[in-house]
Amino acid sequence: MKKLIIVFLVTVFTTLSTFSNNEKPVKKADLELRNKIVKLLGDYESFLEKNTETKVSFLINNKGEIVVLSVDSKEQVIENYVKTKLNYKKTALKNVARMKKFVLSIKFIKKIN
Repeated sequence: MKKLIIVFLVTVFTTLSTFSNNEKPVKKADLELRNKIVKLLGDYESFLEKNTETKVSFLINNKGEIVVLSVDSKEQVIENYVKTKLNYKKTALKNVARMKKFVLSIKFIKKIN
């Protein structure tokens, strides 16, 4: 009887761990939004001194505009650049959730010439 209980528990834990490790698939609309943001950020090479990474929190308002909530960066130049390039720019994407908070990690990479 003990062996049966142990086999049952191992089976349950294995099944639970398998289902809990599945990642959420990336929605097509979210991928389009990411591509739009990369396009809006444009060429950042002129002021970038070193490689840096930041997290940008934003939402899409009812007019379809990006509203930057916060930029998590140690460098003020990066924060100002992201806010200037993204804040209140139209997305023109129809399938993106409105008034939902998004967090996007952005890596600014200095190209070596």
